[in-house]
Amino acid sequence: MSAFLGELLVYMGGALWMGYLVLCFIPRKRKPPLMDGTSWAVAGLGMLVLGTSIPVFGAVRFLLSTQTMTEALRTGLLLHIGQMFLVIYFSALLLLIVFAWQKQRSILLALLTIPLWIGIAGTSHAAVKYGALGWTLQCSHFLCVTAWIGVVFWVAVGARSTAHWSAFLNWFSPFARIAFTGVILSGLLLMQLAIPLERYTNLWGVPYGQALLLKHLLLLPLLFYAFCNGTLVRRRLRFDSTYDPRPLLRMESIILILLFMASASLSRLEQPTLGQLPVSGPAGDGWVLMIGIATLPLLLLGFRRHALGVLLSLLSVSLIYLGLLATG
Repeated sequence: MSAFLGELLVYMGGALWMGYLVLCFIPRKRKPPLMDGTSWAVAGLGMLVLGTSIPVFGAVRFLLSTQTMTEALRTGLLLHIGQMFLVIYFSALLLLIVFAWQKQRSILLALLTIPLWIGIAGTSHAAVKYGALGWTLQCSHFLCVTAWIGVVFWVAVGARSTAHWSAFLNWFSPFARIAFTGVILSGLLLMQLAIPLERYTNLWGVPYGQALLLKHLLLLPLLFYAFCNGTLVRRRLRFDSTYDPRPLLRMESIILILLFMASASLSRLEQPTLGQLPVSGPAGDGWVLMIGIATLPLLLLGFRRHALGVLLSLLSVSLIYLGLLATG
């Protein structure tokens, strides 16, 4: 449970911080009026430090059975995970100092975020197992995820009005497409490092693969809401300037939080080796899968009734998930 909580804090904190940072570089006329998010950005940094400290404290607690508190703490910080935590801690501390400085700081904040993100990527399994390549891919993956999702979070929750919304979509839609492409490419390459993509369906026979499948299926309603918030909302604003797109963006944020939770759940599970994968998945009846696929068009109801759309998204994803596990 602690590993899950730590990963969730890292994802949420990273999104809060990166969304704030990206929006710092956007002129006021190209984004809706936003609340003062300094406190939330600081909270995001705190979540990053807290989330990455959890495995360090776990290592220290384990070492306490054979060492004193001082020795265990020193040994824990000298481990790879401890060294990465120190990079994250001091990077976050420097960022807070810049905040307290109260000067033009966007570029400086961006520069100090680089070692912060490198440290976070260094705590991943990919960095430990696959060295520089895994480290680079994980850093790219985390950067794209937090930049894209962070902006969605900030605008969904922090927008005070819908002013300049069309101008916001003009830059954010291509930005989101680029970030999403980066997420997919880096994610596929990270998967390929561990398990060949042609063995993907065999992963469904182990808990790690089942959690990974759920994460991937959540992309279906996410893509639907992204299409609504990008293309359909832009068209509607041309004819109805009073339309408020914020509730729909908040529904997308809920799906994104569920996606973060699915990603965090992977931290509790051991990544299997090729030898641990079943040769073939279970062969079952495909009626559950067909029902799940048939419910996907119902997501269109979510364009007007947003809460219903989220519930239908969960229904479709759940049925497709169970159907795929059953048919393998």
